[in-house]
Amino acid sequence: MDIQLSGRKVLVLVSNGVDEAVMSTVQRDMLKTGATVKTVGTESGLVNSWNSQSNGWGLYFPVDQQIGQTLGSDFDALVVPAGARSVQKLGSNPHAERIISSFITAGKPMVFMGDAVELLAKIELAKGFTVAGPERSHQILVAAGAVWSGAAEHVDGILMTGEGADLSSFIQNMAAHIQSGPVEEQQQLAA
Repeated sequence: MDIQLSGRKVLVLVSNGVDEAVMSTVQRDMLKTGATVKTVGTESGLVNSWNSQSNGWGLYFPVDQQIGQTLGSDFDALVVPAGARSVQKLGSNPHAERIISSFITAGKPMVFMGDAVELLAKIELAKGFTVAGPERSHQILVAAGAVWSGAAEHVDGILMTGEGADLSSFIQNMAAHIQSGPVEEQQQLAA
């Protein structure tokens, strides 16, 4: 990966049921960029991933910080990996809404991978965003007030969403999105 994110702190928000393949690739590739990656979870210690190939529980991933002790202001970017079970648990956690809201308010880059885009609907923060993702998420997001892009991936200001079917390409584009920095920083550079 050519993009360097040295000095950037990336919050990876997860719960039990995060997609194993996506989580493994996100951690590996984000570390290659030089970013400081912190896994924040609803559980303390470890989260158990879901292996979609075997249709069963997969690897455990260490959690660096529990969600209730995390402030969005301590990070430069937010990544929410795919995983229906993880999204369901995050959607019922008030700290997930608090953290995501802080990224929106601060204009910091956010990436919702695959079905993680549904988290925006679950916590009622989808309204006004144009989003992309798996077709099965389409109606959920439209009902929550989002505009459906239909593209494989879409960037709407600070928000990047998409199917993530080509995971390598998606993560390359995700790193570029994170590198772009907060919207306010981009405006200062343009001035």
